[in-house]
Amino acid sequence: MKGVEVHCYSGHTYAVRPTSFVWQNVAYRVKAVEKEWREPEAKHFRVSTEDNKFFELCYNEQQDEWSVIDPGEKERGMKKIFEILEKDARVTPGQIATMTGMSQAEVKSIIEKAEKDRTIVKYSTMINWEKLGEEQVLALIEVRVQPQMDVGFNAIAERIYRFPEVRSAYLVSGGYDLAVLVSGRTMHEVAAFVTERLATLHGVQGTVTHFLLRRYKEDGEILTGGEEHRRLPVTM
Repeated sequence: MKGVEVHCYSGHTYAVRPTSFVWQNVAYRVKAVEKEWREPEAKHFRVSTEDNKFFELCYNEQQDEWSVIDPGEKERGMKKIFEILEKDARVTPGQIATMTGMSQAEVKSIIEKAEKDRTIVKYSTMINWEKLGEEQVLALIEVRVQPQMDVGFNAIAERIYRFPEVRSAYLVSGGYDLAVLVSGRTMHEVAAFVTERLATLHGVQGTVTHFLLRRYKEDGEILTGGEEHRRLPVTM
């Protein structure tokens, strides 16, 4: 958040170490600089104050501008960034900065860190292949397995999710153990994978295959082409 006045010790260069700052009309004295790091466009200081609060001070050298983030605000800002990217991965850091009120350097830093630690796992595009006339068969497979000592379901789940035909795999509660989403070019191809490769794995006790006949909504997106739903007549 901008709108902060920072006083700092400066040696040969400016902003060597912050000593105090005024933020939201409250003056804080810096007790210690807990961590200091540099990014291409800015210097960052994680500081503790004399009243035992923690803040992150950021000095943008190109814009000659300070900003401050308290831990709670930063967490909320990170969540907002991820929500924006989850809805549309094409949004640029500059656009996100405008939407959140954060600096572009802060947004870039958060995104890069999230990519490195796999908080952001992947950027993907959802394609409605039916619009292109491409046949893609999806099937949800119920899998009952025998858990193994010390590793439980993890070992057999890993063997299953490493098949390239498997799009998703989940451990679930209820009458079966794993829910596995499988894709193929034809129903015969999917059926062959289940009977010849999945069902024959050591530890698999049984499978039930449900072919998906039509996708109406996926990952929050309606795929039916915006067709209006007609209300059935009601007879009184």
